[in-house]
Amino acid sequence: DNGNGIIPGPPVEPIYGRTYLPKKFKMAVTVPGDNSVDLYINDVGAVVIMEPDGKTVKGFNIVVGGGMGRTHRKEETFARAADHLGFVKEADFFECLKAIIAVQRDHGNREVRSSARLKYLVHTLGVDGFRALVEKYLGQKMEPWVPLPEWKYLDWMGWHEQGDGKLMLGINVEQGRVADSPGLRVKSCLRALVDNYGVDLLLTPSQSIVLRNIQPAQKYDVEAVLREHGIKLIDEVDAITRKSIACPAFPLCGLAMTEAERVQPQINARLLAVLRMMGMGSDDFVTRTTGCPNGCARPYMAEIAFVGSGPNAYQLWLGGSPNQAERTAVATSIFKMKFEDLEATVEPIFAMWRSQRNSPTEALGDFCHRVGVPVVEEFMAAYEPGAWKGMAPAFPPPPAVETPTATVGVASDLLVKIEEEASARGLDAPSLLDMIVREALEG
Repeated sequence: DNGNGIIPGPPVEPIYGRTYLPKKFKMAVTVPGDNSVDLYINDVGAVVIMEPDGKTVKGFNIVVGGGMGRTHRKEETFARAADHLGFVKEADFFECLKAIIAVQRDHGNREVRSSARLKYLVHTLGVDGFRALVEKYLGQKMEPWVPLPEWKYLDWMGWHEQGDGKLMLGINVEQGRVADSPGLRVKSCLRALVDNYGVDLLLTPSQSIVLRNIQPAQKYDVEAVLREHGIKLIDEVDAITRKSIACPAFPLCGLAMTEAERVQPQINARLLAVLRMMGMGSDDFVTRTTGCPNGCARPYMAEIAFVGSGPNAYQLWLGGSPNQAERTAVATSIFKMKFEDLEATVEPIFAMWRSQRNSPTEALGDFCHRVGVPVVEEFMAAYEPGAWKGMAPAFPPPPAVETPTATVGVASDLLVKIEEEASARGLDAPSLLDMIVREALEG
């Protein structure tokens, strides 16, 4: 400011003072059960708690100290899931946020740039010590964390009512790349939908897009526009692709050590091919890839992640929560997995999961977390390629359906596809058809 009034008021910012915040300070707000925002990766997160009437805001559960950034071979840097700080009433919410910022301002590490994030302060003090400082600035005690329902990984893909009589539609955009290419014209499609139907666009934390404010009468017209531009509806997208994200990496990021966004479709296809080969085509998991360890695609929360560690090489991480809640994954000793070794690396992991899980629905991340990554690595070291064929699945696929009392004609080419898909899922063709029809009729 030249002193002539361009910047009004005192020259020192009233909360930040002269220190400001670290290079990153991330926040997210959600509602109970909905972890579409990856709540636990944020410096500060808030969960809206309602009164029993469902209309009045009671207050907020607060989490603190999440963050993904780290550096290979520097153990003083690490990924961290946020801790539960406590509950504050609605009237105290913003004062509590200011108190958290004040604690970081006055007690955070400003000497070492790589240690400036709030997560390191929470880790150093412990969440109880951090809470004590917050309460000092707040001038009152925080209340205990309000119990919540189990978190769910939600991406809001597909059709949903948005609460005002209109619809919203989530469309999967692989790795968030909005562009036109032969057979897939995402950019042109979005422009046509905005111009012709007045939809609003929301970017999602899973790198996809939600189209909002669609009139119910326009539903099938919107679907037709999507198909015209080569965009699949979510029931046409495999679950591995749907649950995957990647950072831009090459050629856009100067920190990248290897590819991420441009190879994620290949990784997804190869992972799915291994699952199908092993009769696990109905299984899926959250997977993420980054070109370096800075964690922009949140790989350390994934059930299985590939973190760039050199040219065409990745560090393998396992054991994140399928709901992206309350814990990070764990680094394996595999620091430079070559891209071409992907199948050989994951086959023993899937074989162990297939043969030792404790329920048909135990997720890959939960399984690796339960048994421990060192045990998984011991299994991998002793595994011989193809050995899964001699390992009985812990939970065999459901028995075949009874012999039908009537027949329905199916085109021969379609029957071949049904038989292939059934085999990949560990089923026979009649069982798969029975499942598909029942799901269609029952909603």
